Amino acid sequence: MTTFSRTIRFELIKICSSRVWWVICALVVVIQPLLALITAKSYVQIGLDATPETHPQLVEALPPLDYFGFDIVPFGLLLMVVFGGIIGASEYKHHTLCTTLLSQSSRIKVFCAKVLALLICSTFISFLAITATISFTHFSLGEQGLHPFYLSTIAWQFIGFSVLDWILLTILSFGIGMLFRNAIIPLAFLVPQIYNLGNYLAQRWEWGEYLPVAAGNLLFATPTYPLKHDPLNGGMVLLIWVILTLITSYYAFIRNDVGGKY
Repeated sequence: MTTFSRTIRFELIKICSSRVWWVICALVVVIQPLLALITAKSYVQIGLDATPETHPQLVEALPPLDYFGFDIVPFGLLLMVVFGGIIGASEYKHHTLCTTLLSQSSRIKVFCAKVLALLICSTFISFLAITATISFTHFSLGEQGLHPFYLSTIAWQFIGFSVLDWILLTILSFGIGMLFRNAIIPLAFLVPQIYNLGNYLAQRWEWGEYLPVAAGNLLFATPTYPLKHDPLNGGMVLLIWVILTLITSYYAFIRNDVGGKY
């Protein structure tokens, strides 16, 4: 096993042995699908063809069957952003950076190992949580829903878009957290956007669609979302955010003196 492979393994162990990892796993893999299950049962009670005219409590008509369950996805996205920010700032917060650099003196390899380890973890949890959420939704719909394991081509396509959105925003939050050595800044920047501020600015401001969360919403914009579905542009804009943030945080990581504090 090469030194770089050992560093990646070391970073994976650090992430998976942390308390925040297990808390996030419990919330997005267990709680989010349960929320989808409860929501789907309420849809069955009012009927899948319900409209605001027949049920005034609805703001808008229910989406086509292929898109059921995706309205729950932002719940887990918020938690993944929190997870990325905490992991990005954890080396400085817990004063473990000197120990890390003692085991691997190359800061380039350490930084790349951290990003790859987070990529692996976020891919695993994102795919598991989102797939479980959509499957639980259609399981709860019974015969009116899709097969909970096979789903449909459209559903799988939007699962892929949602997973990509989660991964990129998690890494973006990580990069901002590592750049500023603080988890509060990425949360202050991204969380308000998740709570509809991103969509609001995208509708009211010409450059609003270039904000990271609004760009991510273009990946899986369904009939329940006000933004158009434009995965190519949305993915490219979000990827540019991630690349620029990682380059900046990488430069700060290799240039700044760690000293005795960390």
